Amino acid sequence: MKRMPLTKGKEALVDNEDYAYLMQWKRHAAKGGKYAARDTRLFDRSRGKVIYMHDVVTNRKGLFGKVDHGNRNTLDNQRGNLRHATGSQNGANRGPQVNNTSGYKGVTWDRARQRWLASIKVHGWRINLGRFDDKSEAALAYNEAALKHFGEFAYLNPV
Repeated sequence: MKRMPLTKGKEALVDNEDYAYLMQWKRHAAKGGKYAARDTRLFDRSRGKVIYMHDVVTNRKGLFGKVDHGNRNTLDNQRGNLRHATGSQNGANRGPQVNNTSGYKGVTWDRARQRWLASIKVHGWRINLGRFDDKSEAALAYNEAALKHFGEFAYLNPV
């Protein structure tokens, strides 16, 4: 494993076999420092295309299409961490939203019933998993359903 310096004080992790290939381009931290990328534009100020490092590595690996970072570290572009995923699988591996108030994915406060509600979205359908007095119980219910529906792509709440 090698570390590749990026802008904004960030660094990307890559396998030794990809390091020399990736070093031929200037890289930067894109999307607020979340991803490693490069621009296709050269010196002419034309609008270029952003190419993400994880796409380059997976293409070299023989995978094409959407990519998921297994350990959820988007700067870890080692081959063992990158896997082909559908949009739904990629979303299943996403953690709680920034505006989440419970601290757990799939757990919200039901103001009308004054209890924690656990729910999960599968194939566009919201499934209610029950209401709980304790939010950690609701998080465990979400974890169980996530494993059932998403398998290896499931994000599990740390309870």
